Amino acid sequence: MADTLDQDVRALKVWLDKAWRYVAVPSLSRYERQEMRNQMKRAEDTLRVALREVAARDRAMAESYNEKVKPRSRPDMRLLGIEV
Repeated sequence: MADTLDQDVRALKVWLDKAWRYVAVPSLSRYERQEMRNQMKRAEDTLRVALREVAARDRAMAESYNEKVKPRSRPDMRLLGIEV
């Protein structure tokens, strides 16, 4: 799932980049430009949700790692006196 989520985020970013370039084309009608902006808003909402999921996944991975790598308490050791 992690790979799919990362791929979706990358694809949305690339699509939005191309969409911004498309909106800048002067030959577009006002209606086409508005429709593209509406689609871009939906894509941005989807991207925002996907980025939240990525952040939650990364946070969960970090927490599970921290639980596995707990600092160990000091060992109970006694020093014995050595006579020379």
